[in-house]
Amino acid sequence: MAEMRTEEEQVEAIKRWWNENGKSLLAGIAIAILGVVGWNYYQDQQRQTAETASAYFQRLLGNASASPLGDAERAAITQDANMLKDQFSGGAYAEYAALMLAKLAVEKNDLEQAESELRWLLSNSPDSPLVALTNIRLAQVLQGQGKLSEALALVQDSDDEWQSRRLEVKGDILFAQGDNSAARDAYASAKDVAAGQGANTALLDLKLDNLAE
Repeated sequence: MAEMRTEEEQVEAIKRWWNENGKSLLAGIAIAILGVVGWNYYQDQQRQTAETASAYFQRLLGNASASPLGDAERAAITQDANMLKDQFSGGAYAEYAALMLAKLAVEKNDLEQAESELRWLLSNSPDSPLVALTNIRLAQVLQGQGKLSEALALVQDSDDEWQSRRLEVKGDILFAQGDNSAARDAYASAKDVAAGQGANTALLDLKLDNLAE
């Protein structure tokens, strides 16, 4: 009888514990399950988004590799690039798409559109690794528009992988301003950096020869 009472007491204790804690336990389990399901859903969505953006970008690259680049390819590139900018603006694919659109605009001599695309990248992705390159290309576009002072402000010296190219563009702008001495110094610095990187300096040599005293 004592054992039976003990068992009954144990059952009653379990019932009391369940009445006091059962609902909160179930709620905790439900929250945990929903958390796992939600996280998995988020991961799936992120993966699907990345795969979709990659597909658009691969198609863009396929059209961009066409030689010669015809109107159909340009239209397809523009469509995919704008899709990447509109639907996946927070990713690297959108940044490359903006650079591609700027390149196409330059080829059409639509420098205002090229400037707009490059400024979009700078505004949308201010911390992107492509900012340095974008500033250099924007400086070239501004130079083409005759905005020399604004262009020069974008190519001030910076010790990075784009240093040689930046110095060369700086020399181009200074030359356009008529400051041959400063342009020569910029080209010479660009050549030194390029040579140190093992890059071809033939074009810089030509520019320096043209400014030889």
